[in-house]
Amino acid sequence: MLDQLLDVLQVKPEGELRFLGDNMHPKAYRVYGGQVLAQAVMAARYTVDDDRELHSQHAYFLRPGNPREDIHFTVEPALDGGSFSSRRVVASQQGKPILVSSISFQRPGEGEVFQASKPAMPAPDSLPSERELALKDGKLDDNFMITTGTDLDVRVEDPIDWDNPVERPPVIRAWMKTTEALPDQPALHQSVLAYMSDCFLIDVCLATRGLTFQDGSLQVASLDHALWFHRPLRADQWLLHEVHAEAMAGGRGLGRGNFYTEDGTLVATTMQQGLMRPR
Repeated sequence: MLDQLLDVLQVKPEGELRFLGDNMHPKAYRVYGGQVLAQAVMAARYTVDDDRELHSQHAYFLRPGNPREDIHFTVEPALDGGSFSSRRVVASQQGKPILVSSISFQRPGEGEVFQASKPAMPAPDSLPSERELALKDGKLDDNFMITTGTDLDVRVEDPIDWDNPVERPPVIRAWMKTTEALPDQPALHQSVLAYMSDCFLIDVCLATRGLTFQDGSLQVASLDHALWFHRPLRADQWLLHEVHAEAMAGGRGLGRGNFYTEDGTLVATTMQQGLMRPR
C-alpha cells in the first residue's frame, strides 16, 4: 500500500508543464483531497530549481474528484525571483478543474526563531492505530482507507466513535507517519505531509458539535486548504498532528492543525475550511 501511495504521488509528465496523476482508492465515493494536494505539490516541484524549498500551499477544492478517472495537472510558472518561485497548479478531470492551488518555494534563508510549544501527548507506542481499531470493531472500509490503510500509521489520543457521536472538546491529537521508511527526498516527505494534512480538520469541527459524516442529512465537503512548512521534516518518523476547531458559522467550519516532531519541533501548520450544513 505504501508503494502504491509513492507511485500515485509521483505524477507522470505528459507534456510541457503538464502531468498525469493516478488515484489511491479507485472504488471510493470520491477522491481524497489530501491526495490531490500532494500531487499538486509534486507537479509544481518538478518545475522549480533544486535550490528552492516548498514553504506554502494554498488551495481551493472546486469539484469532487472521480476516483475512477486520472487527474490532469497543469502548472503555470507565476514567478521566479531572486528568492522565491511561485506556481499555480490546476487539477482537472473531464476538462473541468477540481482543484486550483498556489504553491510557493523559497531559497533557504535565516531569521528570527520562535514556535508554539508541543502539547502533552501519550507516546505513540501506547496507543492503538486506527487500522487496529477498525479491524477490531469490524468497521474497516476497504474502499476509503485514509487513516486505516497500510500506508499510514495513525494513532489518535481519544478516538471518535462516528456511529455514536457526542459533543467533545474542540481538539483532536494524533500521531502520524508512514508505515515504512521513505527515500531521502525532502520534496517527497513534504508531499506526504500534504497528504496527511487533510486529516482531522473537518472531523474536529463535526466532533465538537456531536455531528458525523454518516448523517445523510448533512452536506460535508472541503472548501479550501492552506499549508505552511517551517522546518525540514521526515514523514516516516512520528509527527504529532494537533488539530483545533477554530469556528463554525454560516454552514462552514474552520480547523487549524500543527505538526510537531517527537522532540517538540514545529515543522508545519495547516488550516482548512469545510462545508457542513443541512442538505
